[in-house]
Amino acid sequence: MKKWMYVIFPALLLVVFLFFYNQEMDKVAERQHVVALQVAREKAASDAKKKEAEAQAKISADKHAKEQAAADAAQLAAAEAKWQADTKKIQDEIDRNTADADRFSKKASELQIQLDTLHKEKEALNREDFDLLKEVETTRISEQNSNLEIQRLVEIIARRASDSAMAQPPAPLPAPKE
Repeated sequence: MKKWMYVIFPALLLVVFLFFYNQEMDKVAERQHVVALQVAREKAASDAKKKEAEAQAKISADKHAKEQAAADAAQLAAAEAKWQADTKKIQDEIDRNTADADRFSKKASELQIQLDTLHKEKEALNREDFDLLKEVETTRISEQNSNLEIQRLVEIIARRASDSAMAQPPAPLPAPKE
């Protein structure tokens, strides 16, 4: 019997162990089930919070996107308005400068015509002055020629007169004898 004791005593202990083990395993399974339910609830709550946060984030992102789009549109409109204003300013300057250029061109044409007229008048006056100087010189030359002719004629007359018998003084009378 002693040999059977080695088998019976451990077998009894094994049965007791299995009894307690099965009870504990049921408790552990029940605790695991409770923990699993709790984890599932927490996960569901976490998922709900996550979905709510995602919805809030989506709403916030949409709102931010709308605000950003509005700001971009405002910036674009401001830039377009500035560009239009600058373009209008440049076009106004071009128009004003073109008008000034036309006005100055007309003024230059008028002044050129006036200058040409004055040049012609100056040329005419120079020609007239030249003709008058020519006439004066011609008159001086004529006067000199006339004076020379008069002198020549006076000389010829004087020579003829000196050569003539009448121009010879009579011979001096003899001196009275005393």
